Amino acid sequence: MNAKVEKLKNSRVKMTITVEASEMVNYFEKAYEKLAPSVSLAGFRPGKAPKDLTESSIGITRLLSEGLDAAINESYVKALTENQLNPLSSPNIAINKYPEFGHNAEEIKNDLEYTAEIDLYPEVTLGDYSKLKVDLPKKEEAKDEDIQKILDNLLKQKASFSDIDRETKIGDLAEVSFEGSIKKVKIDAMCSKNHPVVIGEKSLIPGFEEEIIGMKKGESKEFKIKFPKDYHSKEYAGKDAEFKVTLNNLKEVKMPELDDAFAADFGQKNVSDLKGAIKKNLEHELDQKYEQELENKVLEKVLPLVKADLPDTMIDHEVERMIEGYKKQLEGMNLNFDAYLASTKKTIDDLKKEMHPTAERNVKIGLLLGKIVEEQKIDHHSEDAAKKAIDYLVKTLTK
Repeated sequence: MNAKVEKLKNSRVKMTITVEASEMVNYFEKAYEKLAPSVSLAGFRPGKAPKDLTESSIGITRLLSEGLDAAINESYVKALTENQLNPLSSPNIAINKYPEFGHNAEEIKNDLEYTAEIDLYPEVTLGDYSKLKVDLPKKEEAKDEDIQKILDNLLKQKASFSDIDRETKIGDLAEVSFEGSIKKVKIDAMCSKNHPVVIGEKSLIPGFEEEIIGMKKGESKEFKIKFPKDYHSKEYAGKDAEFKVTLNNLKEVKMPELDDAFAADFGQKNVSDLKGAIKKNLEHELDQKYEQELENKVLEKVLPLVKADLPDTMIDHEVERMIEGYKKQLEGMNLNFDAYLASTKKTIDDLKKEMHPTAERNVKIGLLLGKIVEEQKIDHHSEDAAKKAIDYLVKTLTK
C-alpha cells in the first residue's frame, strides 16, 4: 500500500491511496471466506462445495465489492496511522482505478487506486498572552428596587381577575383587537386580535394605552400615534400611524396582600424571609453575570492570538448544534421552529448564515481552551477541564 497526502484549504487533506494487485489477492480471499459459509448448494454439505461453484453462486460482482470494501477500510486506517492524521469526519471516497476480481496478481491486473478527502483536527498555535491584562468589570449589587420589582411580579402571578362593566382605568386588564396602518396602508405587524394588556405597564407603543383609558367593553375607537424616533423597529421609527381599536373585554385586577400567607406560597415563613431569598437568588444571578462578563473580556483579549486553519466541518457542526438549541428554546416557549422561520421570512439557510460568525467564534474558543488544557496539563477527561482552562486565563490576565 502507498499513500500520498496533499494538503488542501481549511485543514482538509486529500490522500491518494494505492493498493497493489498483489495485495488485493488477500482481500479477495478474505471476501470469499466471509461469504462462502452462507452458500447452500444441492448435493454438498455447507462449506464443502468446490470453490469455483461457490464463487459462481456468490457472484463475481459481490466478491469484488466485498474485497474492495475490505481493502479500502483497512488501507485507509493504515494510511491515517502512517501519516499521523487525526480526522474530524468520515472520508469522501472516490475510486480512480478498479482492479478485476482474480485469484492472483495476473488475473487481477490493475491496482486499486482511490482518493480520500478528510477534514483534520486543526493545528493550533497560541501567541504569548502572559503580559495581557483586562480590567475587572463593575460588579452590580442587589438593590432594594430590584427586589421590589421581583416581589411585584410574584404578586402579579397570584393576582385574581373579575369581569367589570365600567370605563377602563390604569391597572385594568384589557383585551383589545387593533389594526394599524401607515399612510392608509394596513401593516400586518401592527395588527392583533384579543391582545391582553395591563393598562399602565407600557407594554405597547408609547401613548397607545392612554388612548384605551376611558373606553368601555364593546366600544371602538380610532386614533393617531407617532412612533418614537428610537423605536426598536427602525422601519416604523419616527413615523405617524393610525389605529382602530376595539375593547373586547375588561377585567379588574386584584392583587394579593403581601403577608406571611403570601410568603408561604413560595416556601418562606414570612415576608422578611421571602425578601431574603429573593435577594440571595438575585445576588447569585449577578455573580454569574459578573463572571460571564469577565470571562468574555478575557476571551476577547486572548482570541486574536489563536491561529488555526478552521475546517468547515467543525463550524458546520457547531451551527447545527446552535440550531438544535434554538429549536428547544422555541419549543420551551410553545413556538414552532418552522412557523418562526416563516414569520421572520427567513429560510434555514438564512439562519445558518447568520449563525456562522458566532459558530466560528465558538469553535475558536474551544480550540483555545483545548490548547490551555494541553499546555497546563489539565486532565482533558475531566468534565470541568474547559472551566479550569478559562479560570486559568482569568487568573493570568487579572493578576
